[in-house]
Amino acid sequence: MSDNNVTFGTLHEDGSFTDERVIKQSSIRACPHFIMVPEHYREDGTCRCDDVLHHEMDEWGYAWRDGRWVGDEQEG
Repeated sequence: MSDNNVTFGTLHEDGSFTDERVIKQSSIRACPHFIMVPEHYREDGTCRCDDVLHHEMDEWGYAWRDGRWVGDEQEG
């Protein structure tokens, strides 16, 4: 079975597509938060839920706890 890919990029009004980034669906499914933002994934396809320096997670409403980013559903 081949792995399906998700293609991210910028679609311009003239129909051109730039800043293309392709990520395997299996990489996105492996993320504990199922985050669909290309900047959340390293070049090797692993997610950055274990990266304390991934400050976008804070902006997205996650908190750093016990060596990982957690959402409201995991706190308590």
